[in-house]
Amino acid sequence: MNWYEDGIKKHRQYQLAGLASDIDILHPQFAFNILKLFIDARKEGLKICIFETYRSQERQLDLFNKGKTKLSKNGMHHFGIATDIVFRNEKNHPIWQGDWAALGKIGKELGLYWGGDWESFRDYPHFQLIPATASDQAKVINGDYPQCDDKVKDYVQRLLPYYIAVIENNYADHKFDTLIQCYENLFTTPKAEVIKEPEPEKVKIAVKTAEEKPGTETIAKPRETKIEGLIYLVINFLNKWLKRKQ
Repeated sequence: MNWYEDGIKKHRQYQLAGLASDIDILHPQFAFNILKLFIDARKEGLKICIFETYRSQERQLDLFNKGKTKLSKNGMHHFGIATDIVFRNEKNHPIWQGDWAALGKIGKELGLYWGGDWESFRDYPHFQLIPATASDQAKVINGDYPQCDDKVKDYVQRLLPYYIAVIENNYADHKFDTLIQCYENLFTTPKAEVIKEPEPEKVKIAVKTAEEKPGTETIAKPRETKIEGLIYLVINFLNKWLKRKQ
């Protein structure tokens, strides 16, 4: 799958010169991991926001000229596998002060690579899907993306409306709770339907009803069968006795 051709170039923010924060422009596996990071950080009491996802080449060059990045082009943001995550203040505005170590730990536990581990340039807000090596990044630049299960794509589509509702409602608690519940429901196995056996009393009633219906064949009860057999023997004996008398 070449996500750059299939997803990014077709997205409405592809040529955006400013800040982009849409989740659906990210590679689906990476988008799912970022949403999970967002949820896990909430559970850990960290107030974060997904600040920047995709980045156009124009914006990449602008940030390079301002000394905010070491790359002038071909950054992993541009290929949908990198995202910057920062903290929020009391008014839910983005800030760059917070427990970076705790945030980095959550991201790495999800299999992401954290810019806070880079020795040459500590980029604490930065998370990406693949290692920050020239060979790994060259594969993505050439269109060789990691594979992604269709099930993960479905998960992202199901979570996105609830994530957007969180943002649009200024990170309201009840919207967060709904997002978390939606995530947990993704992995809930539906309970198998249990077929209850009918109660004995109900079975008796059903049999009796069937016997009372006209034209319905019924099986003779054992006691009735025995009596009929005795009557037959008696009649047969009497017939033989009468013949001898004659």
